[in-house]
Amino acid sequence: MKTIWSKAAPWCAALAICWGGAAGAAEMIITSEIPLATNPSPYIEQFIAEVDKRTDGAVKGKYFPASQLYNDRDGLAALGTGALHMVWPVSSRLEQFDARVGVASLPFALTTEEMTNACFAEGFTRMISGYLEPRGMQVLGFLRTADLIFLMKDRDIRQVDDLKGQKVRVIGGQIMLDAMRSVQASPISMAASEMSAALSQGAIDGAMTSPAGWVDVLGNTARYATLAPGMGLATSAVTVDKMWLDGLPGDQRKIIQDVLAEIIARQWQETVAKDRQLIDKMVAQGGHYRVMEPAEVDKLKARFVAAGEGFRSKHADAIVQLEKIRKECVNDGK
Repeated sequence: MKTIWSKAAPWCAALAICWGGAAGAAEMIITSEIPLATNPSPYIEQFIAEVDKRTDGAVKGKYFPASQLYNDRDGLAALGTGALHMVWPVSSRLEQFDARVGVASLPFALTTEEMTNACFAEGFTRMISGYLEPRGMQVLGFLRTADLIFLMKDRDIRQVDDLKGQKVRVIGGQIMLDAMRSVQASPISMAASEMSAALSQGAIDGAMTSPAGWVDVLGNTARYATLAPGMGLATSAVTVDKMWLDGLPGDQRKIIQDVLAEIIARQWQETVAKDRQLIDKMVAQGGHYRVMEPAEVDKLKARFVAAGEGFRSKHADAIVQLEKIRKECVNDGK
């Protein structure tokens, strides 16, 4: 009976919300595996509040953080069922629906300069959304998750060879799994909410994650942090049930998109400064933080880029699309 209830609970929670609001406002149910205090959760709450305000309560949001309703993988799979309407997952989670989305997770591929260029960001969003719309999903934009860092329990990652033999949790997706194997590490894909227990119990030696993950999830269990500049710009893809969104009145759709655009523009700037504060906080508590030396970053880049050649060959059309957007929006100075 307990097993049956655990499987039914997310549906019951979602249906209760829908029944409660059926006579009035449109429900906007959002789920995430990220804890409430961790990026992008605070921005999800801001988004819900501002949409409520600008629609005069016609669109009422409800947020379930920390996998209370679904983790990101299961939430994305549930889009279109009516159980929820929006998920803000790390972009690599979308690779399960179309492998071409992996272009967003290629190591040393995207930069903050590009993703804060309105022309590039809009073109890139349309490109990724186009891959997913046949599955009933629409991507409305990308938030900055973090410049990924290695967080290790007992090993200070000074050079590429220090990763050899380490069991490292990575943000899911075949591309990053292959990249970590290229440096003879053992990559493990798991939800953010599982990292702390896994590190404490020795199931992993460390994690590739964000400064927020250091503070809010791993804490002092992870003693060493290393940034390899440019290695991984992790993003969160705001993914919506396309049928639900298309079914809203035009003015409500516009408000949702306008509010999101304003939050994204601000979020990219704020999270860079916030990450620096989080790192300083952990160092003050006895953590160790370093930036990998340029020569070692070059070694890491060479191996990671080589590991991604299979993807580039198999999905050359996605690479061509990306380079076209880059040429039109960045290289030509627009």
